[in-house]
Formats: sequence, structure tokens, C-alpha cells
Amino acid sequence: MTTGEQRWAAGLYRDYQIAGLFCDDTLFASFSCFEQALINGLAKTGLVAPADAADLARQIAAFKPDGAAIAEASMRDGVPVPEYVRQLRAHVTGPAKPMLHHGATSQDLIDTATIQALASVNAILSDRLETLLALLSGLSARDGENQLQAITRMQPAVGFHASDRIAAWRHTVQALRDRLPALKEQTKILQFGGAVGDLQALGENADIVARSIAQELGLRWPGHSWHSARGPVLAQANWMSELTGTLGKIGQDVALMALRGNEDIRMSGGGSSSAMPHKQNPVTAERLITLARFNATLVSGMHQAQVHELERSGAAWMLEWMILPQMCETAGTSLSAANALIQSIESMGKSA
Repeated sequence: MTTGEQRWAAGLYRDYQIAGLFCDDTLFASFSCFEQALINGLAKTGLVAPADAADLARQIAAFKPDGAAIAEASMRDGVPVPEYVRQLRAHVTGPAKPMLHHGATSQDLIDTATIQALASVNAILSDRLETLLALLSGLSARDGENQLQAITRMQPAVGFHASDRIAAWRHTVQALRDRLPALKEQTKILQFGGAVGDLQALGENADIVARSIAQELGLRWPGHSWHSARGPVLAQANWMSELTGTLGKIGQDVALMALRGNEDIRMSGGGSSSAMPHKQNPVTAERLITLARFNATLVSGMHQAQVHELERSGAAWMLEWMILPQMCETAGTSLSAANALIQSIESMGKSA
């Protein structure tokens, strides 16, 4: 997510911990791990002598790419891998050098790096979800017996307890947390297809090499490439949009409760107004609403990026790079904001 020169806005929307998972250094480190795993896999088939593979893997691990040159070349190539591999070939020596990158293609490296980034994203989101669930439980334990006015279709309905509204928030968050292990498994998947997705350059050795790479990288080999079948990243995007929508609902509820006054909710740390010093604006709640709407907008772009032409796409794939990291950041900062919002509630409802 880029805010240009509007540095004042970055803190509202950025998640620097998650942004770091998509930076150049992290990407190139993933490329290095892939190339090391590939040469080790080739050694298991006898295509490379084990000692030569080990020597080449050590050289790959020690390689420091020229990021500026890769960025410049990417304007020509549309991807960072060709220049990365060109630099790597110039760096390494030895009998195994001709087998460097053998059987792989740019998409294998980039998609696998994305999958590895998503694994780290999901670990962060999981921790923040657990924190949010604990905070909601604590809020219910403290204020749950207090009285609230239920509102349906923007009109007063019947009285109920604060715990009832908190439970509605918690149930949806809990459901998303419960689905996260399945999402992690779905996205823990190696991309490996070679030039056109069929690993033809490896022939009968393809499955052995693929399984070896997957094992070394801690991923699952599905038995085929998914160059043009974007289910794993689309599932991640859908889940994150649902997550931010769930948190946006909490933010909207809190903002409306703040409008109703202290008998509904009292919070600390509200935002100030330049014109009305008496105001304490529910800025964090507003952020949750905005972040939810932003991810809801972005997820439609991910569905557009699902449409790859024929065996591999450049245009659809590029759109994915632009959108998915922003969705990850938005999900992360939304969870952090939700945790801060719940912690800011000094009281909820009217004590009996």
C-alpha cells in the first residue's frame, strides 16, 4: 500500500510488519531458497552429483543480488526473475552450474515466494485473532451483565445484555479463526511447472524433484502446477476480505454506540476536532469501517486477476502482485486496530 508523500496517512493504513514480508530482500531470499531446493532435488535424481549440488547450493546461499539492477530489468522483463537468475549464473561456478534453474520458470519462483509470504502473514493474523478473542471475552466478563438497547433496522427494538452484542462480534471472529487452519493448508502449496506448466524439461524425474523441493521448503506438492488456477491466493483474499468485513461491522457498531452516548459505550483516546474541542471522535472504529470497505473493493480485483489466458498470464498475474500485499496489510492493520478499539472501551452498557 503506497501513500506517496502523504506520510501523515501511512499510520492509519500501513502494517509495516506485514509489508516487510513482501519487500525485495524477502523476495530474493525466497528465490535463493527455491534455487537451492531445486538443485538439491536434481541431485536426488542423479542429474547432478551430490557433492556438486552441495557446492552450488552453498554458492547460491551466499549470493547477494543487485536489487537496483533487478528493478531496472523488471521494467523490460515484467518480472524480477530473469535478471536475478542472470546475476546468479554470473556468480556461481563449478560442474553443476549448467543445471542452475533447470526445469523451473519465473512463475515458479514468484508464486512460491508469495505462498511463503502468506504463511508468515497467516501466522501474524492468527496471533492477533487470538488476542482479539481474548479481549472480547474479557470485555464480556466485565460488562456483559450491563443493559443495552438492541437496535434493529436503525430503530429501538428490545432491551438485552451487553454480552449479547459482544457474543455476536465474537462468534464471527471465532468462525474465521476456526477456518484459518484449513486456509493455511490450502495455501501451503508449492508452485512448480516449468515453462508451460507440465515440467516437461524434467521428464520422468519431475515428481521426484517437485516432492524434494516441497519437502525442503516445508510446502505441499499437489502433483501439478497451478500457474493459471489461482485458487490458493484467491482463497486467501476472500478470507481476508471477510475478516476485515467482520471487524468493520464491529467498528460500525461501536461508532453508532458512541453516537448514542455514554449509556451505550464510554471509550478512552478518541480523536479531536479542529473546530469542536468538545468532540471525542471514534477514529479507530472509523478506521475499521474504512479498511473493511477497502478490502471489499480490492477483493473484486483479485477475482479479475483469476482470469488467466491459456497456460500463463502476465497481465492477470501482475494485477495480483499489486493487490494481494495490500489486502494482507489491510487485514493486519485492521486486526491491530480492532484490538486497540476493544482495549479502549472503558464501559459498555448501563449497569443494572
